[in-house]
Amino acid sequence: MTESFDLLVIGAGPAGGEAALSAASAGLNVALIDEGPAAGGQVWRAPRTAKAKRSRAQDPDRERGDDLRARLAASSIKIFYATQVWDARPGFRVSCVSDAGAKELNAPCLVLATGAIERVLPFEGWTTPGVFGLAAATAVMKAEKALFGQDIVIAGQGPLLIAVAAKACELGLRPRAIIDRASRSDWLRAAVGFAGVPSMLITGARWMSQLALAGIPYHRGSEVIRANGDNALQSIVMSNLDSGATEEIEADTLYVGNGLTPADELHRLLGAAQTADGLRGGYRTIRDDRCRSSVPNLYVAGDGAGVYGALPSAIQGQIAGLSAARDHGALTEAQFSARVKEPRRKLRRLEKFGDASCRLMQFPQDVTTHVSAETIICRCEDVTHADIHAAIDDGAQDLNQLKHFTRLGMGPCQGRMCGLTAAAILNHRNPGPKTDTRLTPRAPVRPIEMNQLIGDFDYDDIPVPKPAPL
Repeated sequence: MTESFDLLVIGAGPAGGEAALSAASAGLNVALIDEGPAAGGQVWRAPRTAKAKRSRAQDPDRERGDDLRARLAASSIKIFYATQVWDARPGFRVSCVSDAGAKELNAPCLVLATGAIERVLPFEGWTTPGVFGLAAATAVMKAEKALFGQDIVIAGQGPLLIAVAAKACELGLRPRAIIDRASRSDWLRAAVGFAGVPSMLITGARWMSQLALAGIPYHRGSEVIRANGDNALQSIVMSNLDSGATEEIEADTLYVGNGLTPADELHRLLGAAQTADGLRGGYRTIRDDRCRSSVPNLYVAGDGAGVYGALPSAIQGQIAGLSAARDHGALTEAQFSARVKEPRRKLRRLEKFGDASCRLMQFPQDVTTHVSAETIICRCEDVTHADIHAAIDDGAQDLNQLKHFTRLGMGPCQGRMCGLTAAAILNHRNPGPKTDTRLTPRAPVRPIEMNQLIGDFDYDDIPVPKPAPL
């Protein structure tokens, strides 16, 4: 099935939802595509269970998400929920699948608002059942108002660490410990940037107060170096980054996360220019002040183009949608300038907040100095730290060769969880100028099932050509 529009928007989170609404308000025929069952993305995720829907607890993210979903439902936008994009080609032609089967959507303009994925610093035992990402914790709490585990430890870095710990307390779970790579001075420096958004600063201060009043042990400047347990987590071992002193803590569940990285597979597949940027999650897509990428009529917004956070992403989405409408001819230059003036002003203020958050989440450069040879780096294919070094010794010089030598990145995650870590190992072993060692982007950018592409048919549906004349 093929459908055509003026504009396609991939991703219905804060950036994509706002981009679609802005473009539609200017008169464009817009299609919005998202893998989830409702708009909102990860941060403004819609509640899924009856318990979560009944909750009346004050939640600004829930309120923003509900508002976005209501505006989308009242708009002229054609929305494809629970639809997975697996390929995109210039022009633009987007291939996707859903329970209804395969379809191709076409448009002369495309906005990519693909969001971010979580990074976790590998450590011994991080694949043990009972170890989850911080992002997984937020997804479950927002969708179900619940959290797995009883004796939980929360570890990693960035504002999400504090948010998960505070929300866990609200659900009646008292974490046994909070383990934060950041120091007190790191947080004080970040507070300067947070001050630009007073409501968020107040929320963060309230979370910190809740944790202090609950008496939860808070270990600053520390990290998890081992998870113990065979078929289930039994305890974790943490280490102080300065002294090296270690401590074991009993736990049945660990939530750990070390920041975010852009989900930029489609950006790269379409050839959008990028640059290395550790503050933005590893790489960011180059764009101008109208959110236009290096590819004509390809616009990028939100964390998929470089991590900033939900609030800056929403404003970027508004600008991207208006920019697409202007380039399509639906707005004059004067109309465009008038409509982007206020969003640009807000974005300048919100980006300072995003910068502060990203500094706390910045992934450490020495990602494997503490990692044992037996530690798994690629979880899908069980490729260890030692396997990677052996492949480098055998001549692997980039991630594509490493994939060929070890199968790293050939599992369902397609290198999203292990790729940047493996690249850091390569760069550490190969002194000199650092190059982009990421895997070459290829379709399908997400695993898809063949039956979704093929659909239902019988032999009578197969066209049989006439026999060639003798």
